[in-house]
Amino acid sequence: MSQPARCVYIHFPEILNSSFTGTLIMLPIFVAAIVPALAEPSPTPDRAHPIITEILYAVPTGPAGDADQDGNRSATGDEFIEIFNAGEKPINLEGYRLMDGLPTQGKAATDEKSHIDFTFPKATLAPKQTAVIFNGFGSTPKGEVGDATAAKAANENFHGALVFSMKCNNQYQALSNSNDMVVLLAPDGTALQCVRWDNRDDEKREQANRSRRDTSGKNSDSTKSGSKNSRNNSRSQPADKAAPEAARVTQDAPKSTGSVTLTTIEGEFTPHMDQSATLFSPGQFPAAPAADAAKSDPAGKASETKTTEKPASKPATSPR
Repeated sequence: MSQPARCVYIHFPEILNSSFTGTLIMLPIFVAAIVPALAEPSPTPDRAHPIITEILYAVPTGPAGDADQDGNRSATGDEFIEIFNAGEKPINLEGYRLMDGLPTQGKAATDEKSHIDFTFPKATLAPKQTAVIFNGFGSTPKGEVGDATAAKAANENFHGALVFSMKCNNQYQALSNSNDMVVLLAPDGTALQCVRWDNRDDEKREQANRSRRDTSGKNSDSTKSGSKNSRNNSRSQPADKAAPEAARVTQDAPKSTGSVTLTTIEGEFTPHMDQSATLFSPGQFPAAPAADAAKSDPAGKASETKTTEKPASKPATSPR
């Protein structure tokens, strides 16, 4: 990122004129070229690492919600997170980790009653290739599916993506429809990207903030980042998890009928339906424009697949 020229005052004693003991001279200096550390943090994800590009945290009702194409629409099992290699070199996914926030209040990071936590096995994500990670509770995505122990071949049912299942084993291991987050961690533990959402109305959000301030003596929302994409740091967050303060990029996701997806790598998360005629497109980034999506499914067959409902919605509360 280029920086504008800045004026710096430099003191040159007894150089320009012997009759002066010192002279202040104002010189324009291109500071960014001399002191690179002054450059602002990048507001976009690092292309050397995988990037979260799509999240389905609120599974649509009815047959259209069958994101994993197993014939069963599940409010929990059909949730998914998509990552993308936007770089020019293959990425070894081994050790990268997806979580729904960092645990607080003494909660274990692998608390299977209420948190999702998936660490990738050894797998190569080719340039411009995606990987799709389904929740997997009570469901099995169609085609080749890997898990935390081993990857499988690219899955043509999902545009050639690497497909994984978290194999979550209870209905509480799920993303909240109203107030939650997804964090991508590098193998060394660095928080690379945090995508969060808070769809509660302002009054309920403020009540939650007041409650936390009253009980802790301060606002417990520690979600801060240097990223330009961090626009709602005052938002509340679940009581038993927190967004990492040092995440390189923190982004806000809107309320959506289907998934939320990046418009571009440098863009923002928007409802998938704003970009395409479909509710989601696991394995495809960027999402196909509405006209192209309609051509690929002219009769709307994708939304007419016979499915079995199970269950209609996620539990409102969890045993946390």
